[in-house]
Amino acid sequence: MKKCLYILVAVVVIAVLCGQVMGRGRLANSGRDGLRFFTIDKILKLKDDQIDIGTAALLLSRKWSNAKSVHRYRGKLDDMAEDILKQLKKKHIAKVDYRAVAVINDYLYNEKGFRSIATADNPEDLFLHNVLDTRRGYCLSLSVLYLAIAERIGLDLHGVVVPGHFFVRYDDGRKRFNIETTSMGRSAPDSHYIEKFKAPKRTDSLYMANLTKRQTLGCFFNNLGNSYSSVGDIDNAQLELERAVRINPALAEAHTNLGNIYLKKGWSRDAIAHYLTALKISDSDPKTHNNLANAYGYIGQFAEAVSQYRKAIELQPDFVDAYRNLAGTYLRNGQMKKAIAELKNALRLKHDDSDSFLLLGDVYQKMEDYNAAIHQYTRAAQLAPQSTSAHTNLAYCYYNTDRFDTAIGHFGRAIQLDPSNTGAYFGLALTYNGLGRTDNEIDVYRELLTIDPGIPAALQNLGNAYVTLESYEDAAEQYRRAIQLEPNDSGLHYNLGVAYANLEYYDAAAAEYLAAIELDWQNAPAHNAAAISFYMLKDYDSARYHARIAKELGFDVQKELLDALGK
Repeated sequence: MKKCLYILVAVVVIAVLCGQVMGRGRLANSGRDGLRFFTIDKILKLKDDQIDIGTAALLLSRKWSNAKSVHRYRGKLDDMAEDILKQLKKKHIAKVDYRAVAVINDYLYNEKGFRSIATADNPEDLFLHNVLDTRRGYCLSLSVLYLAIAERIGLDLHGVVVPGHFFVRYDDGRKRFNIETTSMGRSAPDSHYIEKFKAPKRTDSLYMANLTKRQTLGCFFNNLGNSYSSVGDIDNAQLELERAVRINPALAEAHTNLGNIYLKKGWSRDAIAHYLTALKISDSDPKTHNNLANAYGYIGQFAEAVSQYRKAIELQPDFVDAYRNLAGTYLRNGQMKKAIAELKNALRLKHDDSDSFLLLGDVYQKMEDYNAAIHQYTRAAQLAPQSTSAHTNLAYCYYNTDRFDTAIGHFGRAIQLDPSNTGAYFGLALTYNGLGRTDNEIDVYRELLTIDPGIPAALQNLGNAYVTLESYEDAAEQYRRAIQLEPNDSGLHYNLGVAYANLEYYDAAAAEYLAAIELDWQNAPAHNAAAISFYMLKDYDSARYHARIAKELGFDVQKELLDALGK
């Protein structure tokens, strides 16, 4: 009895499973190899007609979100496809052709309520699982959804890319029209995309062409790389953008975006190579010219940088960043008047640009016109109250004009905004030194060195502060730590020698003075101090030698020492 019941249940289960498989079997993509593989690398090795766009996109969703949900979301796609097939059947459309586009549009945009988002700022909006959950997406993500449904109902559509945009096209060799997935599936002529997005007019161009599935995925990898970059995952961004470039070597945006990643990693020459490749494909993108200029600036090729900034501005006369970057190049090259002129151009275009005021302050500070710099930094701080740079730079200007109390206020505000702002701590310590508040100076340096223990100047200044308080053991400790970081700094060895001499460790003091002299023979104070230490050690010949050298170098050697040495 139990055995018969078990057999009956098994038959029912098998029947149900068979029914599911048969139901899905009606979909046009069933049986493709792309449904069986669950790594993107394996999918990319398939022939194009075996790739399943929906599966590939969901695998990339899984990698992004760590969600084990490929089957569930693929089931949603299958259900949507079956709904559309049912509607085609109701409309007596037996052959799936261009007429299916209107049905898909009505289903997606009217029945299901899918809509385009205004901007692609949120990286989540790229991914198919998120589009299915929120029913929101931008040009590429909505187009991937559209293509995934089309391949399931047997409608042969193509992805199409233009600079900064992606859409879908129906083309069966006889009838051809574009489908704008961000505008509820409406159709726009080729001329619309060519004029609006400035697609390169080349017969061998990837732009405006019917893309293969692999090429569509290449465009996806480009956006995927940008998504990783936006969340600070530079290594994965590089991996995906390098994949995008391999798949679509004629996609200018992929080269530009990969160049941006290389630039972030400090690989300026590799970045330049990709920017130049992008511009060979399409030279009308002002951002690529701007980024190429940045890369030239990093390697000191200022003339080339200026030329590229000028090209960016020529293509986009209201490109504020390019004016500001050009000003920064002039500043680094010491051309202050030109820097000021370009920043004024930027501010004519954008009156409330805090970054331009900040850079203008840098120019005046470099010129040591501190009052003018204060005026610009103050404006920057008013426009961007949370700007640590504005408050830090303001404080340094007040410090340089001996307005110490005001400087302390701005250094304190900068530290409040960013407790890891080492530059503000350093400036605050300098200010306390200027006021003769040595205990406060020491406290600030010690706090700074807990944040970053590897700042030799802070260690040296802390040692100097301890010398002021005649805490020579503490001073010597700080100088030794600084020397570990900067062993070839003659001044540090001299300072350590001074600390040892005050502790009457004359052997150690003499050794440090000699180390300072070996690093810098012209260090006259070290020769003088060495003479004193050798005198205290009763090594009079060495003392006479170094006293003579110090005097020859113009140091005012003590008369008492010279008299004692018989000179």
